[in-house]
Amino acid sequence: MPSLATRRRSRAHFEEDDNESSGSDTPKKQKRNGNHGVLAEEDNEGDTDRGDDSFANGGNRQRPTAGNAKGNDGEFHPGAIVRVMVDNFVTYEHAEFLPGPNLNMVIGPNGTGKSSLVCAICLGLGYHPKHLGRASNVGEFVKHGKDTATIEVELQKRPGEPSNHIVRVRINREDNSRKWWLNGKETSHKAVQSVARNLRIQIDNLCQFLPQDKVAEFAGLTPIQLLHETLRAAAPEQMINEQSELQDLHKDYKKVKEQVETTAETLKGHENRQQGVQGDVDRMRQREEIEKEIEELRKARTVVEYNTVRRKFNEAKQRRKEAEKRLKELEIACGPALEAVNEKKAYRDKIVPVVAQRKNALKNAETAADQLFREIEAQDDRIKHLGNKREAEAKSFQAKKAQIGKIRKTITDLEARLRNKPPEFSAAEWNQKIRQKDSILRDNERAKREITDRIQQLKAQGREKTDEIKEVLKSRKELESAQGQKLALLKKINPDAATGLAWLQEHQDEFEKEVFGPPMITCSVKDDRYSDLIQSLLQRDDFFCFTTQTRHDHKKLSAKFYGELGISVTIRTCGSPFASFRPPIPTEQAREMGLDGYAIDLLDGPEPVLAMLCAEKRLHASGVSLGDITDAQYQQLTNGERISNWAAGQVMYRITRRREYGAGAVSTTTRKVIPGSFWKDQVPDDGESTRLQQRHDELRAEVEELKQELHELNSKFQGINEGEEQVREEIDNLKRQKNDLQRAATQYESLGTKIEIEKRAQETAQDELGAARQRVLDIRAQEDQLVIEKARSVLQHKEQLSRIRDAYHALLEAQIRLVEADSDVQALEAQNEDIKSRLDREKVDINLAKAELDRLRDEAKTAQERVQEAIADDHGMLERLNELSEGKTVEDIDGDIEAKSANLGVLHRVDPQVLRQFEKRARDIQDLTRRKEELTRKLEGLSQQIKELMQRWEPKADELVSRINEAFSHNFEQISCAGEVGIHKDEDFEQWAIEIKVKFREHETLQQLNQHRQSGGERAVSTIFYLMALQSMAQAPFRVVDEINQGMDPRNERMVHERMVEIACREHTSQYFLITPKLLTGLRYDPRMRVLCIASGEHVPPDGRKLDFRRLVRIQRAVKAAA
Repeated sequence: MPSLATRRRSRAHFEEDDNESSGSDTPKKQKRNGNHGVLAEEDNEGDTDRGDDSFANGGNRQRPTAGNAKGNDGEFHPGAIVRVMVDNFVTYEHAEFLPGPNLNMVIGPNGTGKSSLVCAICLGLGYHPKHLGRASNVGEFVKHGKDTATIEVELQKRPGEPSNHIVRVRINREDNSRKWWLNGKETSHKAVQSVARNLRIQIDNLCQFLPQDKVAEFAGLTPIQLLHETLRAAAPEQMINEQSELQDLHKDYKKVKEQVETTAETLKGHENRQQGVQGDVDRMRQREEIEKEIEELRKARTVVEYNTVRRKFNEAKQRRKEAEKRLKELEIACGPALEAVNEKKAYRDKIVPVVAQRKNALKNAETAADQLFREIEAQDDRIKHLGNKREAEAKSFQAKKAQIGKIRKTITDLEARLRNKPPEFSAAEWNQKIRQKDSILRDNERAKREITDRIQQLKAQGREKTDEIKEVLKSRKELESAQGQKLALLKKINPDAATGLAWLQEHQDEFEKEVFGPPMITCSVKDDRYSDLIQSLLQRDDFFCFTTQTRHDHKKLSAKFYGELGISVTIRTCGSPFASFRPPIPTEQAREMGLDGYAIDLLDGPEPVLAMLCAEKRLHASGVSLGDITDAQYQQLTNGERISNWAAGQVMYRITRRREYGAGAVSTTTRKVIPGSFWKDQVPDDGESTRLQQRHDELRAEVEELKQELHELNSKFQGINEGEEQVREEIDNLKRQKNDLQRAATQYESLGTKIEIEKRAQETAQDELGAARQRVLDIRAQEDQLVIEKARSVLQHKEQLSRIRDAYHALLEAQIRLVEADSDVQALEAQNEDIKSRLDREKVDINLAKAELDRLRDEAKTAQERVQEAIADDHGMLERLNELSEGKTVEDIDGDIEAKSANLGVLHRVDPQVLRQFEKRARDIQDLTRRKEELTRKLEGLSQQIKELMQRWEPKADELVSRINEAFSHNFEQISCAGEVGIHKDEDFEQWAIEIKVKFREHETLQQLNQHRQSGGERAVSTIFYLMALQSMAQAPFRVVDEINQGMDPRNERMVHERMVEIACREHTSQYFLITPKLLTGLRYDPRMRVLCIASGEHVPPDGRKLDFRRLVRIQRAVKAAA
């Protein structure tokens, strides 16, 4: 049976102080007393009268506090912790701590809440949970079952301040939030951090604040990090600032130096490339010079072309003037002969408009005649339209007469029907008959609904019975297999585990990795002879636990089982592979000691489940043997210290070793091996099989009864349906008879109204008949008027035809005269044909001269534009072009261009990009040279700054480390070992580091302290000695070290304690907290130290006075005095 302390620790996982094999067990919850006692104990007779007030009752809840007074405030350094109070925090409902100003030793069994004080200090002063190495969210520090937790920390004031600083924080579990107060007033998190920073509190420095879960991390600090943390812990703030400034200057120096080297390298590369392309650049410039000369010749060619066109233009202009002079002289000589022709042309020109006027008059007369003809046609159309209208009115007149005859006949028929009255009709009587039949239908519908509901109930019951029959058959079949027998047994002895397994089998795909059910189901024993032996090594929960392979799956499965399904099962997580669990000694060697092998080798099952059993129960290191072992074999197993558990014959052995008390501190626990309940061939339960058969027969009989009742209900339902059809036919007949009688009565009542309507219609038709007769007479009158108007239009058309004939004769006369005038002009022109030809030739010459002049003008303008374009960039070039073109033709210029082009061909073409890059590189060389000079000056300035600052900082650092080394070495000398602390000074200031070297054995040399070279106990001793060496130089107001003595042998632990008390209890040293679950007897005590004894847990008396340490000490002293 596990010890009470072990079970208590598993319920407070925040306080786990030893290395459990697995932290993933989900323990069954037990009630725990939430009232915890915290007592500060001093060797002070004067305080004994306060012991009775150590615990104060507050309603139904205990409110324990530290028993000692706060002491003299003057002994506390500014920022030291005067008081810590917590409510609903981790393991505490309420507790108050009153530490002393020097060394405070916090002691208590594992799981009582010692490290909770460390957590309260860290979180209560505004620091992140990451500095504790435990939970990552502050909400996880709220006591289980509570919504909020409160921490209050009182810090010693600085000289001149009116009161101490009281920081209070309330943590909300649900939203993981915190609310802050400072000296009773609500404040912000940043304000609390500012107070801590101003008081030089350094919870984020492992040299000042070393929680239990950060001890290994301290040894893992790199030497560089250790130097930084050491300076923060022991050096003045100015020295830390100077170190930071030196680091920044060295960074800048390296950066600038790298820039100088890069710039110099780039500059050298540019200069080398410039020299390599210099020849190509020279050839390119020579080629560019020739190309420039060719370009000037081409521009000079445009000047030559312009001068040539300009000369031709002036010559053409002179030829045009001479042709115009010849034409003028010819016209004067031939003037009289041409005059007669001109007079005849003038006569002809006068006749032409007269002909046009008479053509227009003829056209107007024809248009007027056409208009009159169209009017005559329109009048014919209107006369025809009136005739059609008259005929239509005549037809309408006859139709009205026929309509009047029909109306008279209708009136006669209606009056005859009015004289024949139909039988009386009562709607209420007929409705009553119909309602009686409807009531029968409603009753039938109600009965059918009742039958339908009952049928549905029977069918649902039938389905339930059928499903139960399937389950019974399934259970009977399962009893026939070994796996089924296991499942049946699991359902019987642990229904929650069976429920969880059933759910898991259906939802296996929802997890990251496969999750395994209880080992009772998933595992089996290879040889049944070893079954009882293996089961004796396990506990009941080991058979029913579930195994996950990841933390995420563990969390998800826990939420499902505990939250939604509400079942109580154990869930374990094992992430280590099965292959990683090796036996402590080879199997052959174990057999020599009387063991047949290891328990794990005799089990079959999934590897993750086997790995879990190894991790939780160390089955890979637990031996089994069918026979008993001899005394010699027992001694071998005990002295070997490799196998602690084994089962042999009918006895299970467990060896417990306490190394801290020497090699002989060994105890053995034995227990008789009792027959196991699992992992055996299961015999089918005959009683269960019989019960299942009986239940199957009962269900079959019940199903048959349901079928019989269902058949009867269906027959009854069918009979109701058949009766409904006859009732519906009777209702339809009643409705038809009612409608016929109702229709006849309604029609008779409307006859009088219809007769009146028909008589009014007859009167209206008579009126319309008279109107139609009048419309026919009016249309005939309109026809007569249109005939008269048409006759008048015909006479006007005849007159217009006479006007057309007169206009035509006048036009014919004018056209004859025009023909005669044209004939006379042609005759005269024939006589002067030679004169005209000479004049035409002269005019052609003039036109040709004008055309040539225009062409040359355009060419000259174009040539001028080309010249302007050539000198657009440099107007002074015109003089140079005139010199080149003077006395030369276009052909001469073309020859010069060809000669220059031939010279250009001798020089190979070079990529123009080469020249552009050459010129750009030249500019870059200038910039790089200037930048190199600037960076060199900056580098010299940084070097000088570093030198001056280093001359101030390095001696102080050497002195500080020398003091630390002196204290560190002295501490090691007290335990007959050696230690040394020094500074590693690297060329790179960022690599400066603290080097700690230790030696624990005489034959060894000093070796650097790290996580791998020394043992855990050696690292712990080195760590505490280093922290003790910093005590006298500590800059922080308090320091915390949690369980640093774990793993030390008693000798070292005693000497370390001696040195710690000596150093921490000196006058004017800072406050010190040492957390430990155990202490040796007979340790040194100093009046300046304070011992805080913590007692909490489920067995703490509800009345705190029963566990008042001060009162118990007072009683013990009285007893001793009386003796």
